[in-house]
Amino acid sequence: MKFHQLRAIVAICESGSIQEASRQLHISQPALSKGIKELEAELGVPLLVRSNRGITVTEYGERLVKRARMVLEEVRRAREEIDTLKGVMDGKLAIGVSSVTPSHQFVTSLNRYRKRFPKVQVQIIELRPSKLLEGLREGQLDLVLTSLPEARSADGFHWVALYEQATVLAVRKDHPLRHARSLSELKGQDWLLQESLEQSKVGQMLNEHGIVSPENIIECASVVLYAELAASSDAISYWSIRVLELAQSLLNLERLQIAEPLPSMNISLGCRDQELMTREAKAMADDLIYAYTNPHASSSHGRVSG
Repeated sequence: MKFHQLRAIVAICESGSIQEASRQLHISQPALSKGIKELEAELGVPLLVRSNRGITVTEYGERLVKRARMVLEEVRRAREEIDTLKGVMDGKLAIGVSSVTPSHQFVTSLNRYRKRFPKVQVQIIELRPSKLLEGLREGQLDLVLTSLPEARSADGFHWVALYEQATVLAVRKDHPLRHARSLSELKGQDWLLQESLEQSKVGQMLNEHGIVSPENIIECASVVLYAELAASSDAISYWSIRVLELAQSLLNLERLQIAEPLPSMNISLGCRDQELMTREAKAMADDLIYAYTNPHASSSHGRVSG
């Protein structure tokens, strides 16, 4: 199994075409096809299926592509690590966030990082918590800020608790239940969540108070569409208090004054094994941890990680 073969099958899988993969990799189509055939012969299984709709990967191909992406990412990281050891921090840094995790500490830390390392290419990607974990596992993300459930010890990643974020329930301002004061008054209502009921703390909260899980749930991962749906439908929506405060200035939303305590979101920083992190990622992780544990730190603060 050779490096160029792994690059080839990943490119073909992502583009769905040998012709397009050939163009991306600057390799002739015959050479690309030959490399895949040799790989199939070595493994003894078919990796690609050719049809009128293009090229798709087999079950064997899917497994290989998943691992190949990780190998390619590690090679890229290794090259960047060597470059930074030469004296200049000019690699890439991919940070994954969910819609609730960014805060003023994050923005302050990021701005400070950009001033210290202006040549580092920073990419911020917003995904669902489960997808953030997947991106971290596959090496597509260097760091994640997420509100994933507490059971994370078996993930194989390093987690640092940063802060707790209060949550609220909201409805549109002319909602008939806008004066509700108890969760029991919300029985039978539609709900709007950014993740599944099982993954959201709403499910845990309703269960703890003996309330039957709602049957009608709109699940929406888009922050903008989530806010628009919350302001234009009868659904009860669940928010981090910071995001709602931002949305209220633009949308027709009203916070419910519920008597029962709502579960807070525990925001943590997740990263890969310390030995596998690039210097760019280590520096950012160090600064983020400092920003959240020292909220009044000067924006000129800088720490240099190993």
